[in-house]
Amino acid sequence: MSFYVRATLTYIAFYLYIRLWICRLLVDNPKIKRGVLIATDVMTLVLPITIFSPDYLPYLLKILMQGAGYSWAAIIACMVPVGLCFEPIRWGMKILGNGIKVPRLKIFAALCLISIVMTVGGFINATSPVVKEVDYDLSKGGNDAKEYRIVMFSDLHAGKLMTRDRVGAVVNLVNSLNPDIVLMVGDVLDDHDCEFTGAAEELARIKAPLGKFAVLGNHEYYLGNGWSRRMLEAQGVQILGDSSTVVDGRFLLVGRNDFANLRSHGIRYALKNVIPKDNELPILLMDHTPHHLEEAEQSNVALQVSGHTHNGQLFPFNLVVKRIYEEEYGAYRKGNTHYYVSCGVGFWGPPLRTTARPEVVLMKVRI
Repeated sequence: MSFYVRATLTYIAFYLYIRLWICRLLVDNPKIKRGVLIATDVMTLVLPITIFSPDYLPYLLKILMQGAGYSWAAIIACMVPVGLCFEPIRWGMKILGNGIKVPRLKIFAALCLISIVMTVGGFINATSPVVKEVDYDLSKGGNDAKEYRIVMFSDLHAGKLMTRDRVGAVVNLVNSLNPDIVLMVGDVLDDHDCEFTGAAEELARIKAPLGKFAVLGNHEYYLGNGWSRRMLEAQGVQILGDSSTVVDGRFLLVGRNDFANLRSHGIRYALKNVIPKDNELPILLMDHTPHHLEEAEQSNVALQVSGHTHNGQLFPFNLVVKRIYEEEYGAYRKGNTHYYVSCGVGFWGPPLRTTARPEVVLMKVRI
């Protein structure tokens, strides 16, 4: 069973649970209930139609349907935990039979208002990236140290919903920071539409005298790592996959194959086998997924940058992500190794964010 089939079945199961709650809350208002159920049933079908029958839809209609479908899916996903939290209360009231009159229609109206605020606010937030500045001194007190403006971003997800205009706005933001070097830490591309719409071409406008580098994230591997590599390289981006390069004679930049490469029987070498044996320069590491952070510490990496987590993207999924990863978002230190895990500059699935502002990270690194 493919990923999309499993995800669709889960999505439908979640909706059926929310549908049950709609019936409970509107049990005293049959006419309103009928209209709401028809509307939500139709909305629930929109996303599977865009996924399984995309070639039969006009492109603009497909984009509108996908944006609406993903947003509705986000509302469902966020409301399921709310419903589960209220189940014990509902059962307790049912068992005790205390005769309390529940204002079901008002509760339903409040949930609708919360959903609208989440959708509108989440969209504004998701399409309004900010600059996050961090400073690192990796010079070990040397008098000849030099400061570099390193701009890093991850999880752009250029494609259908992360359009050319939105990618172009991110590129403009990156260029406004006057970077010496730009690091793209995976999931830069989301689907093949980034070629059709020209969204990927916007990356060619990034200006950085010391180069622009990237590692492939799990989504690039889903698209085909060969296709993703060619697409990024066509925009002047150098891909580092379990390989390294010396930058300005001052530091070693290392990029790793993502763990997703292992699922397609690819290779992810141990970090100690990627770093040249005779290296004496400070090491900056790009690794899309922040798993096994201790490996960087054990290999004397000065700074690791990662992405992937989105900080959950939507509440309450940030709480889930926090339990999966040792560090899910922000700056972190482990021994002598610094880490920065970005929440990403784009979005995946619904064009909504409620857990963190999308960010481009300006790192002022003294080496």
